Amino acid sequence: MVPRIEPRLAKHARRGFRGYPVATVAFYGPDASTATKVAVGIVPREGAEVSLLERWHSSEVDVRIDPAIGRQVEALIKKHAVRSVVLSPGIIGCPHEEGVDYKGEYCPLCPYWQGRDRWAGTALHPAPKHAPDDMVVGVAWYSRDEWPRVRAIAADPETLEASYDDWLKVFTEGKAALRQAGIVAEDVPVLAGDLQAWCAAEGRPIDGDARAGYAAEQLRRKHQGSDSR
Repeated sequence: MVPRIEPRLAKHARRGFRGYPVATVAFYGPDASTATKVAVGIVPREGAEVSLLERWHSSEVDVRIDPAIGRQVEALIKKHAVRSVVLSPGIIGCPHEEGVDYKGEYCPLCPYWQGRDRWAGTALHPAPKHAPDDMVVGVAWYSRDEWPRVRAIAADPETLEASYDDWLKVFTEGKAALRQAGIVAEDVPVLAGDLQAWCAAEGRPIDGDARAGYAAEQLRRKHQGSDSR
């Protein structure tokens, strides 16, 4: 069973991209079930590199649910006036750093990750010399025709841009910011009718959290379908 992310951090992430600064939150552990390290990077503005990187470790409690670490991460987010938070999709590799904690291609303390895909935890054939560096997140994408329909059913229309062109500008800048932070944002096409039906089934208002949650679930289903073929 995968531990739930510390609630305050999860809430930030569900809001989706809201502008800069952006905080990237990545979890690491000796295997795919236990996170012993979290690294938080701050991207202050569009086109900028990570200006600050903080790390926390725990050998007793999974860092994803550690309330003390959660409070410290929350304090960092507030200190830097972070508007958008992106979480890694689970544990994405060994908590030790090559060249700092060990020498060589693989960490001798974490044999689980040798020759494994960091995202799926499955063996790779052949195993690459270096694991992939990108996080992948789903972002809701609307066509010009669907945009007014989505805005019309939104429970929080005041948080959405007034026009499709305004939204497209924010969307494009947001993807660029994530790419700069080493995160691949994969477009998830959203139809207003499908979103409305999903929110009704989930018992959720059609707000920013729901739109982000819908995009994340559709991306997960897409990749699960690809893995099953």
